[in-house]
Amino acid sequence: MDAPVGRATASPGAWRLRALVLAAYCVNGFSLAAWTVRLPAIGVEAGLDAGGLGRLLMANALGTLVTIPLAGRWVQRAGAPRVYLAATVGFVLAYGGLAAALHAGTLPGLLGAAVLHGAAFALTNVPQAVLGTEAERRVGRTVLPQFHAAYSIAGAAGAAVGGAAAAAGVGPAAQIAALAAVAALGRGAVSLLLRGDHAHAPRAHLERSGEHPAPVAPRARRRTGVWLERPTVLLGVVVFGAALSEGAANSWMAPLVVEALAVDEGAAATFVSVFLVAQTAGRLLGGGLVDRAGRGATLVTSALVSAVGVLVLVTAGSVPVAYAGAGVWGLGAALAVPVAVSLAAARGDAAARIAAVTSLASLANVAGPPAIGAVGDAVGLPWAVGGVAVVLLAGAVAGRAAARTPPRDDRA
Repeated sequence: MDAPVGRATASPGAWRLRALVLAAYCVNGFSLAAWTVRLPAIGVEAGLDAGGLGRLLMANALGTLVTIPLAGRWVQRAGAPRVYLAATVGFVLAYGGLAAALHAGTLPGLLGAAVLHGAAFALTNVPQAVLGTEAERRVGRTVLPQFHAAYSIAGAAGAAVGGAAAAAGVGPAAQIAALAAVAALGRGAVSLLLRGDHAHAPRAHLERSGEHPAPVAPRARRRTGVWLERPTVLLGVVVFGAALSEGAANSWMAPLVVEALAVDEGAAATFVSVFLVAQTAGRLLGGGLVDRAGRGATLVTSALVSAVGVLVLVTAGSVPVAYAGAGVWGLGAALAVPVAVSLAAARGDAAARIAAVTSLASLANVAGPPAIGAVGDAVGLPWAVGGVAVVLLAGAVAGRAAARTPPRDDRA
């Protein structure tokens, strides 16, 4: 059964590694938000309508979905720092390609660069998470949610910079070219310092990245990897529900309150802000809760609180109640993904398990918002968004079962 996370004495270099991983999450969040906030301008410059922008985003998602299953194997073989360095090169080429395609006005080049960007994003997510769980182990207390909070804060800063660039008349091609320089300098520095910190063998690192030694799997299980193991599938359900919940909040909360409460679009955007502020606060302050209550209890509580927030929001008859629902939803959404990733890594073979559970998060991010929109067209947006609560409740059951599964279930 999952136990509360202990407070061990920080090992040598723990705080240095924590700072490097924090910087990695910040650079990633800043860069992603700084160019996606310019999507309307990209559409104008490239002559893309809403459908064309949707194809651009789908190309980016395709690169992520194809690469994530491979990223875990590459981290196992080469080590997280080397894969992160490869992702850095990918980001530089992707941003350079996006800027060049916008300048030349070529749609195939734009789509190809978007695929490369999605692949680089996947090659970043898995080693970042592996290094984050290693930093958490070295520090001796829960810090992974803080990395996700840093990502969100840096994303807000990137969006602000993108908005300022738009207000100043800077074209999207020039801004994205500048992001290539940011990736080369910022991510390059992090990559070099990570290589110096993580000089040991990749497999030795992976075996030490969890609370338990890496299990020795039987031959049949080695062929299928960790993807079909019961704990991995259960944690994948948790992460899928959490990612679906977050995507629903970001994509459909504003349209929902416009439809249900007859507020204008400006006021509707503040509901999303309340959700994001509550989520970030929960990630900054929730580590102590995880350490005291344990990962399993935190997963169950997070899913239940999120479900309550969803139901309060979709049934709210007034603006104040809806704001409360958005805040509760955001608090519940704060810890599920980082805690599930930490629990997956704690079973050993961290890279493969992290890749498996995060692939389901990517699937939810890609397929979830369009599916909710389709259901909303058929039965109404409140019912469609409210259905997310059912998925969250399934995640609560799955999280409890995953935390209660002994590590020996994965052994030969």
